[in-house]
Amino acid sequence: MRSMRFLIVLPIFWVSLSASSADTLKQVHVVFRHGGRNPDESSLTPDCPYKNESYYPEGYGQLTNQGKLTEYNIGVRLRKRYDSFLTDTWNINYIEARTTDTNRTKQSLELVLAGLYPPVGTQKWGTLAWQPIPYNYYPVAQEKELLFWGACSNYWTQINEVLETPAIVEYGKRYTELLNVLTEKTGSEATLLSPFNYYFGFLVLEQLGFPLESWVDDIYPEPIHSAAVDYYYLITNTTSLKQIAGGFLIRKILEDAEALINGTLSPANRKLFLYSGHEMNVATLLLTLGAYHVTDIPAYGSHVIVEVHKIDGIWGIKLFFENYESSEPIAIRIPNCGYFCSVSSMSKALRDIIPEDIACAS
Repeated sequence: MRSMRFLIVLPIFWVSLSASSADTLKQVHVVFRHGGRNPDESSLTPDCPYKNESYYPEGYGQLTNQGKLTEYNIGVRLRKRYDSFLTDTWNINYIEARTTDTNRTKQSLELVLAGLYPPVGTQKWGTLAWQPIPYNYYPVAQEKELLFWGACSNYWTQINEVLETPAIVEYGKRYTELLNVLTEKTGSEATLLSPFNYYFGFLVLEQLGFPLESWVDDIYPEPIHSAAVDYYYLITNTTSLKQIAGGFLIRKILEDAEALINGTLSPANRKLFLYSGHEMNVATLLLTLGAYHVTDIPAYGSHVIVEVHKIDGIWGIKLFFENYESSEPIAIRIPNCGYFCSVSSMSKALRDIIPEDIACAS
């Protein structure tokens, strides 16, 4: 949990992709959150006056129009940032596009691709300024990189063990009143895991313009917001949890970087890897890397960018976070390495959280 740990918050800098750095760029990975959405049914309390799905034209949990625009603009921003690096025309060999098996992340990926690759030249096939671009996803049980909470059953076993540790039990006492309120209003005994889900329910209702019930004022936005953010620290509380929550995705990114360096990447001219996921992926990736102090729920469309460069003969990585607080993604220092970290040094620095397959038991 946040107040239980002693953190050194490292400085963060705005860094643009200059012409010189563009010349050294060899590969890009982008892990992004879906756009704004309607509430999930499970995030609404039983007596919520807006629980009926008829209030949400697109259905529970689906992207709103504003959410669609957010995702489309990610593609536009990526095109502007990497225009000299990417080809103008889409080619199956240049990009790997992957999403979780969830409607809102599939839609989000389609929208990012639409903004990134509008049809030009011979790829204009009609009057619509859009072209269909294929993407891939794994069944939930196999998606350990992006849906680790569904793919790894031992993830929940380990979290339950953490919840029972004396330090967490003591820490959780600060939320006793909050949990009592949630228990009373939901009819189910609330644990430290409960506020996370209900916070999103209140937040989304507010974003959509629905008035919250008067009793909600006692817990929203605080302390339920703090409890929701603490959830990220809870699920990355141990080395083994970090291996599951962010380690598999980091391993995949490093493997693709090393395959490029070793000449074994297939196809060899693949430039861009897109991962359409959830705020959970953004937060746990940053926390697993130990690169950023998460103090809020990652915004809709927020994303982590991992760039692979070859500078003066050294293959290395630059890390950026787009949280929409600056005009450009902010550069983040990789712990024990720097703002440009060789791939070999990064692999060594992260060796404790790079998992073996056995770390995810299904």
